[in-house]
Amino acid sequence: MNIIQRSLGHVVRQIQPGLWQITFHFPASTNCWLWQEPDGLTLIDAAHPWNAAAILAAVQLLGQPLRRIVITHAHPDHAGAAAELSERTGAVAHVHESEKDILAGRACMADAPGFWPCRAILKTGRWLGVVNPPPVERITALVDGQEIGRLVVVHTPGHTPGSISLWCRPAQAIFCGDNLVSSFDILHLGLPWFTLDAETRAQSLERYAPLPASLLLSGHGPVYRRENAVAEVLRLIRHN
Repeated sequence: MNIIQRSLGHVVRQIQPGLWQITFHFPASTNCWLWQEPDGLTLIDAAHPWNAAAILAAVQLLGQPLRRIVITHAHPDHAGAAAELSERTGAVAHVHESEKDILAGRACMADAPGFWPCRAILKTGRWLGVVNPPPVERITALVDGQEIGRLVVVHTPGHTPGSISLWCRPAQAIFCGDNLVSSFDILHLGLPWFTLDAETRAQSLERYAPLPASLLLSGHGPVYRRENAVAEVLRLIRHN
């Protein structure tokens, strides 16, 4: 992995040809990803609202237009910069149909049912005014199995009702949002107090079974690389 841009607040790495990771360090390590399509770049997740300028700088460094933004779920650390990026580049934001109203500012994740500690955190976030990302105007709703360029949508609810994963066959990679987290080359399930329905998430992750992925690209933590990465996921959820 080659570092192509670095500042005190973030680092941009090339993972393989056509795939880049942008990692922001504050307030916690948060990833978004750039994937090259024939017509330009797809951004997978959009970090926090204050990260827009750094994402645009990475896009400009790569010298290709940003064509689309795909949000794995509408939490503010994954969709925060989507509104500004969409406005400044014309890129349309894509999100699962069940979270389109949240991304548009017409609904709130704090109203979703689920695990009470997670709901309490979301309701506190709403009271503080930080749980919703800035509303996006240009939005396309996604459904399970839909293709966006060379990415395939896999609806994997549990963390949130509209959480999606993206299967990228050319890179043998799964963009898994917050379903999974890696740290010190160890794979973990996403934190339970930020997950609305852990049982549904476990069932959702079974959908990775037929995917021959060697890379798991999560919203937090470094790239997880294994010859058969999905086998590690299945062992993890069945053990838990």
